Amino acid sequence: MTLKQYKKVRILIVIVISIVFSQSIMYGNYLIPIVVLIASSLLLMKIRSGIKEIMADERDYATGGKAASLVIQVYSWLATIAMFLLYSFRGMNPFYESVAVTLAFSTCFLMILYGLIFRYYNSFSLTNKKTLYSIVALLIFLAMVVFGLRLFSGEDNWICKDGQWIKHGNPSFDTPKTICK
Repeated sequence: MTLKQYKKVRILIVIVISIVFSQSIMYGNYLIPIVVLIASSLLLMKIRSGIKEIMADERDYATGGKAASLVIQVYSWLATIAMFLLYSFRGMNPFYESVAVTLAFSTCFLMILYGLIFRYYNSFSLTNKKTLYSIVALLIFLAMVVFGLRLFSGEDNWICKDGQWIKHGNPSFDTPKTICK
C-alpha cells in the first residue's frame, strides 16, 4: 500500500468511527465506540506496518515532541486556573467542587504519566537512587489519592429522586439550588 492510499483509508476509518460514535451516543450504547476505537487503531497499525515509504523524518518527530510538551504545559495551566475558579464558586453550586477535583486529578495524572514516559524514553534505570526515590514517592502519592477518594467519596450528598432533593447521609452543604428533574 502506498502512503497516498494509506491516507485515504485513514480518512475513511475516521468517517466510520465518527458515524459509529454519533449513533452509539444517540442510542445510549457506550461500549460499541470503545470496541470500534480499539479495532480501528489495531487495523491502522497493521496497515501502517506495510507501508514502505517514509512517513515522517526526525524533524517531524522533534516538532511533535515540542508541540506535545507545550500542549501539556498549556493544558496544565488552564486546568489549574479553571480548577481554582470552580473551587472558589463551590458555594454557588456544590457540583463545581466535583468538576474542580476532577480537573485537579486529571492534571496530576497527565503530568505523572508524561514524566514516566519521558523517563522511560530517556533511559529509565532502577539502579539510580533518585529514580528509585521518585517511584516510591509516586506510589505513596497514589496511595494517598486512593485514600482521599475513599475518604471524600459522595457518601454524604443530595440525590435527585422524583423531582425532590433527598438527603443521603449527612451532607456538609445545603440543598442544591438547581432544579431536580
